Amino acid sequence: MIIFLWMKLLKAFTNSLASSVFFCILLSLLIYNLNINLNFKFSFFAQLTLTLVLSYGLIIFIACFIVFFLFQFFFDKKIKIAIISPSFLSISFSFILFLFLLIFMTNYKYFLSVFSAETSSRLKSQMIIFLFVAVLGLIIFYVFYRYRKSPLLFWTYFVLLGIALAFAVLIRLNYPLPSKPAKIVDTEVKKIDKKIIIIGLEGLSFEFIIPLISEGKLPNFSWFVEEGSWGKLESFSPNEPVVLHNSFNSGKFPSKHRQISLYSYRPLYCKDKIEVVPRYILFRQLIRFGQLKSSPQRHHVSSYVKDIWEIFEDNKITYIKKDWPYKHEIEILSERAEKSFIQFFQDLQYETSETFLIAKEAFYKDYDWELNAYQEKTENKPQLFYFLLNGLNIVETYFYKYSFPDLFGNIDQEEINKFGLVIEKYYQYYDQILGKYLASLKEDELLIVYSPHGIEPLPLWKRFIEWILGNRDVSAYHEHAPEGAILFYGKGIAKGKNVEGMKIIDVAPTILYYLGFSVGRDMDGIVRSSIFKKEFTAENPISYISSYEEIPLRTPQ
Repeated sequence: MIIFLWMKLLKAFTNSLASSVFFCILLSLLIYNLNINLNFKFSFFAQLTLTLVLSYGLIIFIACFIVFFLFQFFFDKKIKIAIISPSFLSISFSFILFLFLLIFMTNYKYFLSVFSAETSSRLKSQMIIFLFVAVLGLIIFYVFYRYRKSPLLFWTYFVLLGIALAFAVLIRLNYPLPSKPAKIVDTEVKKIDKKIIIIGLEGLSFEFIIPLISEGKLPNFSWFVEEGSWGKLESFSPNEPVVLHNSFNSGKFPSKHRQISLYSYRPLYCKDKIEVVPRYILFRQLIRFGQLKSSPQRHHVSSYVKDIWEIFEDNKITYIKKDWPYKHEIEILSERAEKSFIQFFQDLQYETSETFLIAKEAFYKDYDWELNAYQEKTENKPQLFYFLLNGLNIVETYFYKYSFPDLFGNIDQEEINKFGLVIEKYYQYYDQILGKYLASLKEDELLIVYSPHGIEPLPLWKRFIEWILGNRDVSAYHEHAPEGAILFYGKGIAKGKNVEGMKIIDVAPTILYYLGFSVGRDMDGIVRSSIFKKEFTAENPISYISSYEEIPLRTPQ
């Protein structure tokens, strides 16, 4: 009896182990699918699979092992299995495929902007064939036990499964690569005599702007709305700085500029690195267990993609660009920053809670960054000036729940009274910055204010996850690309115009158009001419070239 029990445990062990390895093979394939810049190598694929067996494989192993004995116990059946059981594996592989498809589809939707149309079509083919095999496995299992058919059915299933895996790997092997320029020619454009100031205020949302304008608390934002063009700015996921800012600068989705991650990740026992990890399965938490190492990586737009700043360099246009990532150190005890901080947060100047210190540090960084940028602008007088602040985004992440306590349930009233106006006051600080630039705006300057994304409250399940991970104060995020904001003011801009449907990829071609440049037909964004007065668009028709990667422009000598 004891020997029989040990043999059954051994058989359940081997079949559960096979199921866990199968899941890790699928997960490795998903990782390769998401990493469009990673060349497929079977050696790394094998290393990655074996590494995942130590984490996700263990979870699947335990689940299969427990489910097998629970099924036997509750259905009061003595199930006979072999060391390698076709029936066990067919049913477990089918359910694993359904689980994998759920993970696959959610990640596919989240990273959709990373895939070209051709790649997207290939991945859909992968999903379809895996769904077919998953359903087929359930049918074969049912037919076998209902009608006692031949075990040959199972082996037919495994052969089809093998073909499906080979097909999926073949799809990944044949990922389309970025194409090189077909031709290189020079052409001339007219001399640029316009100027642009771009102010990025990450986290801006009309969810806050409109109510605060109606209360008379944002006079400079109100000026933009009444005297300029404005609207929500549509973004996309992955909603991460390196992705968004490369799309903002190039007018192209990440499927073209191919800058898809701030970090690189090296799985345990693997030599190669990956840029993107799967979402929704807590993959990054492997860092905590030493099975994944992350490190920042340097980013630059691929030589196949030219952004607007490189176009300006080709034309010897002077500019100052102080955007993400920040490359400066600040003095936390700066007297000027302290004075400005007290101006907006006088009632909280002695607050020492850890959460508020995060907001204070964000304010100091914003103040220092904007001040240095303004001084540099004053000294050099560039044609184009761009700086980006991200303090508001940080503040909203931690203080959103105090602005909308009804969405979060049990929040201490004393904390609501203390921190309920923190975000509002930060908007007022940004409003003061806008007033500074509006007051000094010249006749020939266009002022653009934008945020690449908005903010939204954490759903309950994610709050629970953040609480488990020790981030109990986090209450808002922008992972799913809530709409940001964009505002235009200057000569040639339509007055009081609410622009609908503008996307972050539309900003670069719109800027090029305003300056008198042609727009690349390979850009994903379009010129939003509705923000301009009719007289301006009538005098300045849109012109196009095939691609700035093929045709570098230069000004006349």
